[in-house]
Amino acid sequence: MRLFVAIELSDDVKKPLIKAQSVLRKRCDGVRWVGESAMHLTLKFIGDVDDNDVVDTTEAVSLGVDGVESFDMEVGGCGCFPDRGPLRTIWVGVSEPSGVLASCVGGIEGRLEELGFPRERRPFSPHITLGRVRDDRSGGRIRSIVEAHEIEPLSEPVYGVSVMASELSPHGATYARVSQAKFSSVTE
Repeated sequence: MRLFVAIELSDDVKKPLIKAQSVLRKRCDGVRWVGESAMHLTLKFIGDVDDNDVVDTTEAVSLGVDGVESFDMEVGGCGCFPDRGPLRTIWVGVSEPSGVLASCVGGIEGRLEELGFPRERRPFSPHITLGRVRDDRSGGRIRSIVEAHEIEPLSEPVYGVSVMASELSPHGATYARVSQAKFSSVTE
């Protein structure tokens, strides 16, 4: 099973992101836009996990966020990866200045590393993918359009993280929640 850890987004945040995609779609050719059901903030890509190890993996994620309090993150501002050259990803940024989000990612990385999943080598760059470009031949035009697009800052309360399964197909990836780890400040 192909797994990753994510923060799922509320409809209140997804709706303005869908609207932004609609505006950008009219001006940016060659972009495969992410569907509403696939919008999330990836915290850690785990990769292929044997079915027998899924429970241990989800428990490690829960332990990684043990003691984390709920927090608000801000979603807004468009950009592209990589910073230079032909672009591959169009994204919306995420910020959380208190450091709780970064601490949450660190806890998850540490617990999963104990199970043999290597830590991410690149620094965590929180973003929500809006679209992917397979072959950027725009000469910088798409990048200019995306970076000039304004998205009003949106607040997203975060009460936990989800372990998600990703199934690849010729039509793109589909995601399903495998488990959810709620933060200690959240009661059911």
